[in-house]
Amino acid sequence: MAVAAHNDTPRTPARGIATSKSRLITVEVLEGHGGVMPDIGREWVDCLQAAPEHEQLFGYHWIAGWLQHLGNDGDWTGDIRVLLARNLDRRIVGIVPLVKRRFHGIAFWALAGYYQPHRGIVCLPEVREAVCAALAQALLDMQQWNEVLRFGPYDTVFPERLLIVKELARRCRRVVRFDQERTIVARNVPSSPEEYQEMIRDHTSMKRVLSYERRMQREGKASIRHHQNPTGDDLRGMIEDCATIEARSWLTESAEGRPRFASPQSRRFWEHVCAHQLGPQGQLNVWLAYFDGEPVAFRFTITTGTIRYMIANQYDQRYERFRLGWILYLRDLEDCARHGVHTMDMGTGDLRYKSRWGGAEGAMNQVIVVWPPGPLGYLGAGLARFAPVHRRIRRRI
Repeated sequence: MAVAAHNDTPRTPARGIATSKSRLITVEVLEGHGGVMPDIGREWVDCLQAAPEHEQLFGYHWIAGWLQHLGNDGDWTGDIRVLLARNLDRRIVGIVPLVKRRFHGIAFWALAGYYQPHRGIVCLPEVREAVCAALAQALLDMQQWNEVLRFGPYDTVFPERLLIVKELARRCRRVVRFDQERTIVARNVPSSPEEYQEMIRDHTSMKRVLSYERRMQREGKASIRHHQNPTGDDLRGMIEDCATIEARSWLTESAEGRPRFASPQSRRFWEHVCAHQLGPQGQLNVWLAYFDGEPVAFRFTITTGTIRYMIANQYDQRYERFRLGWILYLRDLEDCARHGVHTMDMGTGDLRYKSRWGGAEGAMNQVIVVWPPGPLGYLGAGLARFAPVHRRIRRRI
C-alpha cells in the first residue's frame, strides 16, 4: 500500500513488476504534501550506501531540502511522489523522486532536486535492468490523462539514466527528448601533489596565476579561506559571503545568469543540505577569497567519490584584475590531487573559457518529456517531433 504523508488516506499505488535472475521488483509510491518529504530517510541512506559514486549526490536531504525551500514556491506545488523499487526482502534498490509543477495550466511531474549539476535517479547496479523496467512501468501506470512527466536537466552518461529512458520509450510512443547544453568535464586532474606541482611548472598560464596572487597580497590584506564541511555560524557566514560576492558578479548584469544564492529560499536550501548531507558526508569544499576584510571571490564544490562538481565560481567584478577565478581554481585542483579526485564536472557554460581549465564537452544535457496518455498526448508527442515545433518547445523548456 502506498503511504500518503500528512493524511490518513492512502492512494492506489503505481506498481511495476519485473523479474531478473529470480529477483522480483515491486514499486511503491509514497506521497508528500506541503513541501514535506515522506519519512524514509533511514531507508534512503541504506540504499545509497550500496549505490555508485555518481548517485551519492541524490541523498534524502538533497531532495528534502530542495522540496522544502525551492520545490514549494512559485509554479512548484510542494507535492511529491517518491517511487521506491523494492526487492523480495523489501529492501529499497531504486528511487525516483517526482515533484509537481503547474505551468501554463499543465500539471508536470518533474524529476526532483536542484538543477545543478543535474537531476538523476538512484538504482543499484546489480539489479539495474529489473529496477529500470519496473520503475518505467510504474511511471506510466501513475500518469493521468492531464499529466506530463518531465526529466531534466538530465544526461544519459550513466547506464541507469539511459536505461530508464529506453524502458519508457519501449513501453509508449509519447517520449520526446529535447537536447540542451553539453556538460563540460575536466579529466586531466593531477593524481598526486607531485603531478600538480609538475603541471604548474609546465604551464606558463598557471605560473602567471601565482603572480596575480602575489600582486593581490602586495596591494592589500589578502587571504583565502578553505571551508571543509562547516557547521553552525561558520556555515551561515560562508553562505552569506557567497551571496554577497554573487550579487557583485557578472550574474547581476546578464539575463542568462542563474544565481545560486540570491534568494532567501536558495540560501535556506544550501544551509539545509550542507548541514544535513554535504557536511556530514564530507562532500563540501568551498574556497573564499578576502581583500581588506571584504569577501571578493568564492568557489563552491561538492565531491562524491572521485568526482568533484563545481557548483559556482564567482568574483566581485571590481577585483577582476586579480584573476581570482584562476587563483581559486588552482587551490581546488591541488586539493583534488591530494584527495584522489579524478574528474571535475564544471557544469555547462562557456567552453572556450572552461577549456583553459582542462574542460571538454561531455554528455548532452536533455529534457525528456513523456506526454499524457490518450489521444491528446499522442497528438502532442507527434507535434513535438515536428522540427519547427520541437525547436520552439526546446527554447521554452
